[in-house]
Amino acid sequence: MPELPEVETARRHIERDLVGRRLVFVENRLPKLMRDSPILELTPLQGATLLAANRRAKVLNLTFDNGLSLLIHLKLSGQITIFVAGGRQVGAGHPVPRPDDAYPHRATHVTFRFDDGTIAYLSDVRQFGWLRLMPTEDVQAALALFKFGPEGTGELDVAELSKVFTRRGIPVKTLLLDQSFVAGLGNIYVDEVLFRSGVHPSRAANSLKPKQVRTIIEAIPPVLAEGIAQGGAKIINHRAHPQNNFPAVHGRSGDPCFVCGTAIEKIRVGARGTYLCPKCQPPPRKTRASRANAD
Repeated sequence: MPELPEVETARRHIERDLVGRRLVFVENRLPKLMRDSPILELTPLQGATLLAANRRAKVLNLTFDNGLSLLIHLKLSGQITIFVAGGRQVGAGHPVPRPDDAYPHRATHVTFRFDDGTIAYLSDVRQFGWLRLMPTEDVQAALALFKFGPEGTGELDVAELSKVFTRRGIPVKTLLLDQSFVAGLGNIYVDEVLFRSGVHPSRAANSLKPKQVRTIIEAIPPVLAEGIAQGGAKIINHRAHPQNNFPAVHGRSGDPCFVCGTAIEKIRVGARGTYLCPKCQPPPRKTRASRANAD
């Protein structure tokens, strides 16, 4: 958390409530957020009007009319909450602080005030997120350094992505988390993709049959679309609160599978907490050599 659906939800809130408004005041109370930023203060944005809110993978790109752009990465625990002039309050990202709570919170680090009285807060309880302010003309080069793969929300080239599977002997979950493979997938939505595909997360990517690979790739856009439709998966204190049976596995350890009733399990794959249904996603079979080694 937050992953692509949560970041896309934040982008949509910003586009609806902040684009076209002039920023009259900005305060950053945690200077270290400006990691690797060409401009180390946010004050050059004061007086500028926000023109556009875009996103590449999990990185927000806010473009202002003074030739500057602000890149925002919420990382593990970032959150954007907007208090619209007139009383409406919306938030996206990490669930702490509670979006319907009072602000600024002790974990709120940046305040943006706009000319109509609307206020946006950036909070980050673990302080892993970052901001980078730079000339707008430098944004595309800065984003290119991340070497992001295709957006997971778009039409994916099954043939090209399938070739990657054949070359990688790593767990399929680890491959799907690689942002150079498909941009925007994170821990929650990878678990959901693999559940829909009926594939165990620890299966080696190059051990999967072509039909399984196609099923996984084709499951990515609808899983992300469901997350976006919900404004991000509702997971609080590591426990899921499913809507329309989504999330189906992530954050549901011990709860019954919505398909077969088997208890959802939590394991670790590549040091990542991973949720699955042991019946719908059978584990990889041990080879004769691996059984001999175990003996």
